Amino acid sequence: MNNVTDPEARSHERGAISIKALLIFVLLAAVTFTVIKIAPAYIDERQVTYQVDELANKSAVRNSKEDDIKKAIERIEKEYNLPENSINLVSREAGRVQISVSYQRDIDFLVTTYQWKVNYTAAGKDI
Repeated sequence: MNNVTDPEARSHERGAISIKALLIFVLLAAVTFTVIKIAPAYIDERQVTYQVDELANKSAVRNSKEDDIKKAIERIEKEYNLPENSINLVSREAGRVQISVSYQRDIDFLVTTYQWKVNYTAAGKDI
């Protein structure tokens, strides 16, 4: 008779999984979930800051009127569903424009809510 006493003899049975492999799968799932939740907020932040930088630079070079800058700011706020006054014209001088961006997005994780805060100031200068 062949009695199996070695615990490693049956480790390759169908359905057997080690604790290490299970923990790796759980960790990968948690990281994937976090990236899926954070990526849209990060991408929106980068796009908004890029557009505000472009607006500040173009306004400084073209010496745009304050009303034109405010209309462009309102367009960006509507495009990205930002709250009112989240993008503000700080100063407009000859050859210089400063625009500040300040808003927050709530990211809902299963057990908590994270507040993604954005504070950025774009300084456009004439060439």
